[in-house]
Amino acid sequence: MSRISIGKIDRIKENILQHLFEESPKSLFTFEIAEAQARDKEFVLKLLQELEGRKLVRQAKKDFTRKRKWVLTDEAYQAYKGLL
Repeated sequence: MSRISIGKIDRIKENILQHLFEESPKSLFTFEIAEAQARDKEFVLKLLQELEGRKLVRQAKKDFTRKRKWVLTDEAYQAYKGLL
């Protein structure tokens, strides 16, 4: 199995953020994001958790279900909006 370079992982994270921005204010399930990125759900979940740690995304609703919905944080949304 081949490893993914740091640069490619960063690009995937950027694509995830862009996808969330385009779908905003709608929140997306992890598997919807994974399908859009053509990546494994567990891999995308790991990346989303890293982005959550950097305060770029947040879980839309914190509950105790296995399914998680994600949205951009307000700060990240404003930063993307400022780029356009």
